[in-house]
Amino acid sequence: MTQKNFIFIIIFFCVLFFNTSFAQDEDEVILKSYKTDKVDIEFKSTETFTVTEIKNILKTGNSDFFNPDDYTTDKKRIEKFYFDNGFFDAFVDTSTTRDVSKNRISVKFIVEENQPYTIGMINYSGLGSMPQDLMVNLMNTDVLVTTAGDVYTKNKVTSESGRILKFLQNNGYASANMTTPEIVKIETANPDLKHKITINLSYSPGDRYRFGKTKVEINNQKYSLNLDNILHELEYNESDIYSKEVLVKSENRLNRIAVLENTRIVVSDIDTLNHLINLKIQGQVRNKYELQPEILGYEISNSFFAGLGMSYTDRFFLHNPRTFSAKVRALANSTENYRLELILDMFQPHIFNNNKITGNLNLSTVLFSIDEYRIIELKSKVSANYELPKYTYLNNIYVDWKLTDQRVTFKTPLPLFESDTSVSEIPAGSFVNILNSIIGFTFIHAQTDNFQFPTKGLYQSYLLEESGLISSLIQKMFDVSTVKYLKLSFINKFYMPVTARGEKSTLATKFLIGNIFEYGDNTLVLSSSSKNYGLDVVPIDSKFIAGGSTSVRGWGARKLGTFDNRNNGGDFIVEGTIEHRTRPFYDMKGLIRDFGFVSFVDFGNLWSDIKYYKTTDIAVAVGVGLRYYTIVGPIRLDFGFKFYDYEPAAGTNKWLFRNNADAIFRDKFAIQFGIGNTF
Repeated sequence: MTQKNFIFIIIFFCVLFFNTSFAQDEDEVILKSYKTDKVDIEFKSTETFTVTEIKNILKTGNSDFFNPDDYTTDKKRIEKFYFDNGFFDAFVDTSTTRDVSKNRISVKFIVEENQPYTIGMINYSGLGSMPQDLMVNLMNTDVLVTTAGDVYTKNKVTSESGRILKFLQNNGYASANMTTPEIVKIETANPDLKHKITINLSYSPGDRYRFGKTKVEINNQKYSLNLDNILHELEYNESDIYSKEVLVKSENRLNRIAVLENTRIVVSDIDTLNHLINLKIQGQVRNKYELQPEILGYEISNSFFAGLGMSYTDRFFLHNPRTFSAKVRALANSTENYRLELILDMFQPHIFNNNKITGNLNLSTVLFSIDEYRIIELKSKVSANYELPKYTYLNNIYVDWKLTDQRVTFKTPLPLFESDTSVSEIPAGSFVNILNSIIGFTFIHAQTDNFQFPTKGLYQSYLLEESGLISSLIQKMFDVSTVKYLKLSFINKFYMPVTARGEKSTLATKFLIGNIFEYGDNTLVLSSSSKNYGLDVVPIDSKFIAGGSTSVRGWGARKLGTFDNRNNGGDFIVEGTIEHRTRPFYDMKGLIRDFGFVSFVDFGNLWSDIKYYKTTDIAVAVGVGLRYYTIVGPIRLDFGFKFYDYEPAAGTNKWLFRNNADAIFRDKFAIQFGIGNTF
């Protein structure tokens, strides 16, 4: 070969290489200008997972324009998804169809699953030194995440291996560790062993330890506080078996002490001879006293009130880790509905040296105006909460005793029906003094994943409230009115994730039923008359109310009911909600991440007495809402429509869709505003 021919061949291949490279780059550029038309998933033979489940892991189709790199990676994503779910032999093919005239491209992923692999055996090694009783609890079939015979999934094996490690660390083995799970695929001609795997889980428990001494090492020279009694908040005692979970719970409880911040429990030293772990509490003392202005907004009787306030706080009151606060507040919902409040409150983090029992003492005086009433109230409230273990059905028992003295003044004349034909009028300015002693018991079952933003789980609350036993004795001594009733209610809330990530899409439901049984001589003694009147005098804050931003949202606050004077509340209520909550921008950055939407169906109504209940009276509302999620809860704006109006206005139909647009937005529509989840 001559030198000229050799140089020609070199130049030819270089030109060919560069032309091919640039052609590929040019083709990629062209493809990226195509819009994605359709993304299809085709299954061969079997279909274990749905099309939706496969599409949820793809990037192709999530943006307007086609991306070849995402398309290539998506094939690997599907194969890895199947591999992690036991389909080790799964095969994924792809195809594309271009529509040059419309600059669109359709893609297809063809999935051949083949047979999944099952777990033939799980070997646990390194646990032989554990006591027999621990081994029995550890290998209880009721707690195993996966076992022999199950189809292999990576998540289940990871969860099972983590469960063992967590069990060890919560039962004294503080230094326990593990190696990465080993998955052994069996290659054999034996049909009984084909498509089976063996899983090897290996652990090093180490020695078993107990809790030693715990010292408080918090710099408290700022106020010279004696912090030794914060040890009552610990979930463990000296010489208890060491538990990482108990240690975390103790740390969380210490952070409830208002005067402390950034509190941690760390290892002081390890006594290897006696197998003790000595600990120390570290943290900082924050400002004991605080005076701060407040901008307020919260729900009162299904209505949103906003206003201003000033609060004073002592975070280590009377030389103890209890919190005292004094608050002055001015709140308004409208010019007719407003509140002025002075509140003194003391929180006790533990009672009888038991951190499972917390207490509150609240003294308040309130002036509030509501529709045709102006009320001055003096109230004292003592409450205690007993926290029960999470594994029991009841998790909390809440007991409270309220002693209230109210002066109710009628701002406008009040018509009074003494009989079917006789009507009298209570003059404006008349008032009545009402003294009530109310004892309440609330039993709570709470098994939700998150208190502020629940996405799965169940919450149930049972209320028993009584008024009259004590106040009747006081009534005989003083010339006051009192009321006698027994109140029962039940609330059921259920949360279920709609997608694999519940924080992005959750279905939430609520159901409430309650009744007030009035008994005895519930009559009023008015200032303007010597006559006793049998009026509806159960306190408004004890009555059930319906309509508003946390109720049936097609009706305004306290505007739902089957009787006159529904603003004052009723004795029997049935109410429910089905709400879909979604946060489509959750994975994005910036302010848009915290936006969300809801769609809802609300139903229910309020009756003056259970004997008047009729199923045909149950109102139904539908609507949508906007949410912006903050650290204090979502700010919400809801648009509710009366889908079924049991009591339609003149000229309108009961059913929403049988009304014209003018009637809908005039009589069938309500805007609701609030802070915090609807329930």
